Amino acid sequence: MNRVYVAIIVMLILGCKDSEKATLDNSLWEFIPQNHQTAFDNACQPLLVNYQDFLKGLVGMDTVYLFNSAKNLAALTDSFPILDNAKDSLLSYNIQQGLVNIHAEIEGLLLETSWPEIYKASNMISLQLIHLLGSAGYQDHTIYIFNTSSNLQEDELHWLGLTKSSRDPYHPNSKELVLAQQVLQEN
Repeated sequence: MNRVYVAIIVMLILGCKDSEKATLDNSLWEFIPQNHQTAFDNACQPLLVNYQDFLKGLVGMDTVYLFNSAKNLAALTDSFPILDNAKDSLLSYNIQQGLVNIHAEIEGLLLETSWPEIYKASNMISLQLIHLLGSAGYQDHTIYIFNTSSNLQEDELHWLGLTKSSRDPYHPNSKELVLAQQVLQEN
């Protein structure tokens, strides 16, 4: 009987052991390839370019640069072309709602004054953009998803990139490149 208890305790200890490799919570977004539209992919190029510019502001810890690039990103969400040839009206609505969500998160970021809060708001912008690209079935470029844990909050911080490695924008003093944990299109 003692052997059974020892075996159970060992299994519980091994089951509770943390994995050293960072993992992503896939419940935050879903890739839906059947929603793919070439027109959406083309319209997203300026968004992705400006988002990468936004990340440069985070890495540089330059609030003026960061807020200017965030304002440019917000303007792009406002002027995003209407996709007349959308496969269905629900998909069009979801794309519009995704853009509204990104815009709202940017507006929230622009109100922040401390770096921990700026990081949280930036994380939300990233999550909303990943969600938009996934739900619309974006396929033009491979979207790499990164995450990092932070001492500033309980949750992991996310960002996306167009290459397999990236500097961690939430730890700007680290010069090491971080490898992507996931590819959006493989979700």
